[in-house]
Amino acid sequence: MAQTKQQKEIAVLLVLLVVAALVWRFYLDKGRPAAGVLSPSGNYEPINAEDYGKVIDILKSAQSTEYKPSGRNIFIAGPAPPPPGASAATQAPTKPQWLPVGPFPPPEPPLPVLPWKLFGLGALPSNGTRRAFLLDGEEVHIVAEGDTIQNHIRITHIGNDRIEYEDVNTGKKNSTVLEMPPAA
Repeated sequence: MAQTKQQKEIAVLLVLLVVAALVWRFYLDKGRPAAGVLSPSGNYEPINAEDYGKVIDILKSAQSTEYKPSGRNIFIAGPAPPPPGASAATQAPTKPQWLPVGPFPPPEPPLPVLPWKLFGLGALPSNGTRRAFLLDGEEVHIVAEGDTIQNHIRITHIGNDRIEYEDVNTGKKNSTVLEMPPAA
């Protein structure tokens, strides 16, 4: 009862041929009309080819029409202009032309604020670079030009009485004046 390899291949080939014939019969053969059938609706009624008078009259009336513009430009969106002689009270108020249209730009970012208090300035004697002393509560921070604090404020210039800085995220610049301690 053992089948050879060739017998198995022939059996598979026959099964595939039967499947292909069924697919062709049910899916591909549906587009052909049945022999002898002219119209799927059933009753065929021929056109009355003897009386063209009504059709010619309709065509002549269509040819004799004349275009009369209404004064509205079809290429500009909006309502048609009012007829001449209409009073100003009956006209709908028009939208002012100065109002912006579309999405509004975001508001300008505020100027950066140095969160620490500037309480002193100094310079190193060896290379002469200026340093600023910033007070954060009880903690003192010493910064130089080019340093970045709090990951977004870069010190740009340290002067004799002020420190200038910019926000690296927005590019806005600001300055803080040296605060003198109260006299004892």
